[in-house]
Amino acid sequence: MSDHCPFAARLKDQYWAYQLLKRKLRTKLASRVIKTLRPKELCNLYFSMHRESPVAGLVPSIMAMPQSRESFLYMALFASIYRSACSGAIRAEIDLNAMVFAWDTFCAFYPNHIQERRPFGRIRPANFDEAWIIIEALKDGLAELPYCTTCHTPYLVIHGCKYQQVCQMCVLNQIPKSIAINEELILGTVRPSYLVP
Repeated sequence: MSDHCPFAARLKDQYWAYQLLKRKLRTKLASRVIKTLRPKELCNLYFSMHRESPVAGLVPSIMAMPQSRESFLYMALFASIYRSACSGAIRAEIDLNAMVFAWDTFCAFYPNHIQERRPFGRIRPANFDEAWIIIEALKDGLAELPYCTTCHTPYLVIHGCKYQQVCQMCVLNQIPKSIAINEELILGTVRPSYLVP
């Protein structure tokens, strides 16, 4: 019986390595849950799947991820999908089934936003690495997903982030429309009505 346990564990790790690396998770992050495969084996598997080396360098920080208040809305949506699919508590170990389901569902909602190399947009997580970091932050207590009694939605709180620990949906709803339109004109995202043909 004991001879089959290491084989079963390795087979399970190979399955999850394939699932995680197929979605282009950094091998450094994958090695946190894949214990029976060496980092070199994970790199080789990544290269054989994508014909490129895995992303190297520093792992993104949860505190640096939000680019705007709007980013929190997308991050909260992803975290909510994960929490609803998670079989246990989100403060326990990462539920890989729920993680893959949440990411695939999020990608179905926003199919054109995925940017593995240089994500700078408002829609976050922009890649599977960022999705992993969000879930890891929830597990480690660096982020929370409380419920807002005003707008009746869950919102994401990131401890140590430059943004206030409030429901960003409520904050965005309180901004007068004229200020939002002026900001869009200044940023050049909306053309003035006299320029629209």
